[in-house]
Amino acid sequence: MIRFGTGGWRDIIGEKFTFDNVRKFSQGIANQILQNHKENQGVVIGYDNRFMAEEFAKASVEIFAANNIRVIFLTPSVPTPLVNFVTIEEKAAAGLTFTASHNPYIYNGIKYVHEGGLPATESITSELEKAINAIQADKIRRIHYNRALENNLVIRKDYTNEFIAFVESQINMDLIKQANISVLYDPMFGTGINTLLTLLVDSRSKVKIIHDKADPLFGGRVPAPTEASLWRLTGMMKEEQYDIGIATDGDSDRIAIIDEKGDYVDANEILAILYYYFLEYKGMKGNIVRNISTTHLLDEISDYYGFECIEKPVGFKHIAEGMLQSDAVLGGESSGGITIKGHLLEKDAILSAGIILELLAYTKKPLSKIRQEIKEKFGKRYFKEHNYSYEAEYKEHIQSVIFGTAAEKLYHGDLSEQKSYDGVKWEWSDGTWCLVRFSGTEPVLRIMVESPKDDKIEEIIENVMKVIESSILSHH
Repeated sequence: MIRFGTGGWRDIIGEKFTFDNVRKFSQGIANQILQNHKENQGVVIGYDNRFMAEEFAKASVEIFAANNIRVIFLTPSVPTPLVNFVTIEEKAAAGLTFTASHNPYIYNGIKYVHEGGLPATESITSELEKAINAIQADKIRRIHYNRALENNLVIRKDYTNEFIAFVESQINMDLIKQANISVLYDPMFGTGINTLLTLLVDSRSKVKIIHDKADPLFGGRVPAPTEASLWRLTGMMKEEQYDIGIATDGDSDRIAIIDEKGDYVDANEILAILYYYFLEYKGMKGNIVRNISTTHLLDEISDYYGFECIEKPVGFKHIAEGMLQSDAVLGGESSGGITIKGHLLEKDAILSAGIILELLAYTKKPLSKIRQEIKEKFGKRYFKEHNYSYEAEYKEHIQSVIFGTAAEKLYHGDLSEQKSYDGVKWEWSDGTWCLVRFSGTEPVLRIMVESPKDDKIEEIIENVMKVIESSILSHH
């Protein structure tokens, strides 16, 4: 079975992520395009630096070409937001990126984006999932890649310059050029190198790069820009003098920042910094959209300036939906995905990096000062995520236990609200909250806690673990 997660399909290479399944997946999308008579619009296909990503992408190209659907094949490897951009520019019927984003190197996947660059909704993906899994092997049409090229059914294109021009049109490049910013950049062996490097050079920033080779093993790390995985970037920021450290994940749709003192700025805080910058410094007006697992500091900021913070389930399609419904200026999630009004309705680390540079140039303040400013106005919050791996057969049991857990077992405070539309989230009146939900991409239970009290966080996580583990033992 091919299953759609939060943004497409991801699986372990060689287990479920195989050439046969890639062909099946592609035929399913092709059938839908043919049914809707959109074959003339074509599809956009790109791939990142993962193991065999280019070969898998070519296998997909062969299927669309055999179904007489024109393919714009992006080369060399590209960031996911670039595929999104080209899907919009070319008015394509769909865009596919061969990537497993920030998952470990044993995974590969396909991110699917709908016509108009919109993340596919739940109803679209569940319909697709059914159709894909029903396809018989003998119904898959295929033409050899070289023949597809000869017959002009596939066009190879490099869209890097157009994409960078589009990103640069949304930021004040002149201001950044005058600021002479020094940047240490870690693309984490991913695809950010071709695009973000161009932006940094265009902005006349002084740049030093680490981990810039294409490596399908990602240097043995998980290509997620977390505090633990960015130890080298953080170390170099502490030893040498740079204004900012920037990291992007494997397919460059998520960002992490290290300030000039060498302190890691997590994704929650990056969102708060950008929103604060927009409202306080640039005088912009507008709401913000965040997912259920993202900091409530955004609620405080929006409240202070008289706007609304809209909460959505996890999955960037929900953020995009919220942006469209509420005309928000910014949307994002605690895992490092950020989207900005007027740009793509998809996470984009390249634009986020550009705006961070603009903020440094505009405010003429080091990032640590801006962080301090926000802390003084809105107080400090502590946030922690703990991932608990479970065996598949316990999933339903764990789910029923979580849904039946009383708030006082986790924390002694006044419970103000309990939500259960995406996992379970307990919110207490002192600003502390805890969310427990299953990951959409791997067999992991995510436990997230935020509180103004640092000493309470570990305690709440431990209490959640106690509840789960004692129930598994008694379940035996």
